[in-house]
Amino acid sequence: MMKDSRINKKVNATLNAVETIQEVKVSPFLKDRILNNLTVDKEETLKVWSWFTPKFQLATLIVVILLNIYAYKVLTSDNYNTTVEEFVDTYGFGDETYTSIFD
Repeated sequence: MMKDSRINKKVNATLNAVETIQEVKVSPFLKDRILNNLTVDKEETLKVWSWFTPKFQLATLIVVILLNIYAYKVLTSDNYNTTVEEFVDTYGFGDETYTSIFD
């Protein structure tokens, strides 16, 4: 019984404390300022990528394709193959057979 009366007093004290809370005064333009701040952040993120327009994207795509075509032609040319073969011969990376104890 003693515990119940203490708990009831604490509950009543907590509920009475709610009555002492005063109303908060909020500026009538608070909502407008918050919404304005949110839209400013979105506009700044759009400005970061605004230079990457569709025309620039197309030009970048064309440059990348041309660079890939050039790289493919260089890799398949005979001059590149002879240069690689000379490198392999010079540094001994050829198809040599190695003996192993596991064979």
